[in-house]
Amino acid sequence: MRLSKQGAADIRLHEGFVDHYYFDAIGVGTIGCGFTWRSSSFRDWWNKHRPGQSFGPGATMTRAEADDALVYLADAEYGAAVNKFLAGKVVPQNVFDAMVSMTFNCGPGSLDWEWARLAKVGDYAGSAERLKTTAITAKGKRLQGLVNRRQDEAKLLSTGVYASGGSVSMPSDDALSDGVLKRGERGEAVANLQRDLIRFGFQPGKPDGIFGYGTEAAVIAFQKSQKLVADGIAGPKTLAKLKG
Repeated sequence: MRLSKQGAADIRLHEGFVDHYYFDAIGVGTIGCGFTWRSSSFRDWWNKHRPGQSFGPGATMTRAEADDALVYLADAEYGAAVNKFLAGKVVPQNVFDAMVSMTFNCGPGSLDWEWARLAKVGDYAGSAERLKTTAITAKGKRLQGLVNRRQDEAKLLSTGVYASGGSVSMPSDDALSDGVLKRGERGEAVANLQRDLIRFGFQPGKPDGIFGYGTEAAVIAFQKSQKLVADGIAGPKTLAKLKG
């Protein structure tokens, strides 16, 4: 997946644009849309577009250059990190954009945090709630700018509304609309089923929200243990037992 134009616009909105080298709130040398020398992909971009020019006081950047660098960084580093983390899992575009925005701000290491794990398993509401209180301080000081950004990223992730304008429709989690869960279905209801199976000591695999053969086998094993019809389909009786 790639960062969308709306996603890039949100990052520009949050980062702002400064056409010259400056020190940010924690003393890091910065330029453009929050670009720093800490980013390997930005170093690559700078060396390709500004050969022989050092990055430091006196350096400048146009808005067009900042837009170009932002797309380059998203593809080469931050979006790439999110894609690697998702390991082939397809998420809605707004979720990907929110994850790239957070990663752009806090670094790929932030994908090791709870908000990212919840997003990966499809718990977008839970991820958004955790995101609201994640990385909102710098050097021990709560920064309103970070609070506002996390709020915007959380809203984008859970509702599809972009801070820079526009929105996308979130897919509904209707796997339980017929009252049963079975192989081939996906969504948070499936992830909850998997977590319940794990809680009872059965092993469906990682709670990734995908009802595959491993989940089906775990459902069958649970049904046998409860003297239910062992068909691998989590219907009302099976689901009720799992919640008991």
